[in-house]
Amino acid sequence: MNFTDITPYFNRLDLIKDTAAQIIKDFDMFGMEIKFSGNAYNAYQELFEQIEPQIKNLINNNHQKFLGILYRIDVSDIQIKKAVSENSSESFSVIVTDLIIKRELQKVVIREHYKKH
Repeated sequence: MNFTDITPYFNRLDLIKDTAAQIIKDFDMFGMEIKFSGNAYNAYQELFEQIEPQIKNLINNNHQKFLGILYRIDVSDIQIKKAVSENSSESFSVIVTDLIIKRELQKVVIREHYKKH
């Protein structure tokens, strides 16, 4: 199973809801509130619109907390550098937010896979 290509899992409603729950839990550990309506069809956009401004704020105002969230979610410097070089037209906070959401989904997919085995 290839866990790096998580695209096929974007349409699994159960995994999307679990991903939202994981994001809410991880951000809550840092005192940051993320809400999810439960509508899995626009979950990415809904979560992105809440996470990105908070990430942008952390980048500008609280670098330690920003690094703490990246560490907690397990988004590495290498992943960020690669994504930045591949998406040079996007802002840094947009790229990082995308990586956060995709990494949280990847963690949920991996957990689901190993639960079955």
